[in-house]
Amino acid sequence: MKLAVLVTEFPKTTETFIQRDLMEFRRMGADLRIYHLTRWRHGQILHEFAAPLAAHARHVPLAGVQAARAALRHRGLAARLGATIARVQREDGRIAAKSLALTPAALAIGDELRAWGADHVHAEFAGHPATAAWIAHHVSGTPYSISCRAHDIFRSQRLLAEKFAAASAVRSVSDFARKFLVNRVPGVPDERIEVIHSSVDTARIRPLPAAPEGRFEILYVGSLQPRKGVPVLLDALDRMPRDADWRLTIAGDGPDRAALEAAARRFGPRVRFLGQQDFARVSELYRDAHVCVAPSIIGPGGRTEGIPNVMMEALAFARPAISTDVSGIPELIRDGDTGRLVPANDAAALAAALEDIRRDPVAARAMALRGRALVEAEYDLARNAARQYALFGAAARDGAVA
Repeated sequence: MKLAVLVTEFPKTTETFIQRDLMEFRRMGADLRIYHLTRWRHGQILHEFAAPLAAHARHVPLAGVQAARAALRHRGLAARLGATIARVQREDGRIAAKSLALTPAALAIGDELRAWGADHVHAEFAGHPATAAWIAHHVSGTPYSISCRAHDIFRSQRLLAEKFAAASAVRSVSDFARKFLVNRVPGVPDERIEVIHSSVDTARIRPLPAAPEGRFEILYVGSLQPRKGVPVLLDALDRMPRDADWRLTIAGDGPDRAALEAAARRFGPRVRFLGQQDFARVSELYRDAHVCVAPSIIGPGGRTEGIPNVMMEALAFARPAISTDVSGIPELIRDGDTGRLVPANDAAALAAALEDIRRDPVAARAMALRGRALVEAEYDLARNAARQYALFGAAARDGAVA
């Protein structure tokens, strides 16, 4: 199958879940193209396991000659789609401006897809990648599908109805997101959306033995931005018993790093910031961790999580996990069963959950092993990537939706 995948950014250190899917599609025989809407991100890590993807990456500059020629060639179509974007997204001026700005490049991608003979296009995220797929579809006729995750659907639902109507398949990564879409997007029946969770490679990520006794090692892996809730984690540490011997390791980077480092100075060396790390190094950090925390919140503008991939990884490694009751997270972290679930923005509850795990490592280990079993059953890469690939194949056989 000639498969084109549209993403906003590539490579992106935190999007290992997408990179693993792409590698699995490649293994299943896909002739792959990865269209990234922004320029190659030189500051990001392309994980070693995903290094072969670099050869498949393509970028059509938004303001380049190719895009300008495509806009001229398809000026009637560009005008019609532009009018739809301006009308539907008029109350989201910033989003509308970006949608209009990417239109010429998306038209050019459509030309490339038609010339290449693409069988299917998949948009990772329902925002700008899906907009580009929708525009390109009008040029190439290539059927396309959309993965819906979190802030791409929660922040704004404008234009989703148009993109979904033309799509051959719509995938949600959580049942929470599926229900949200059915309730918020006009004309989207429940059966139209298939839930296929994001995944981890349980064949490669094996359960680790319990972490060594000694200092209580707390691990946070992820980007440093408001929706991740790291300030709540720092506040929770203030509430830990004075005699508790703990250390927090933060592996990740982002716009909030400087502010978080300043806030964490009150803890001295007990909080360390490692910056971005490749997966090999992160795997070493999981080995020593007594608990992994994703203190997710609903950030500014409705930005929030779907189901954090790091929680899947933690459970795959058989590490105790704590997260919050945001979005689809309770589908993975089931309080007292596969981990500890606390209310978002509740530092006291988070501190209590940390202390429970610190004081009862046997119960924490049992939860982690049940979490590993759940990940094997519902979040396994090979199984879920095969379901996605079958979805693409069915769409390619059935052709575009009229």
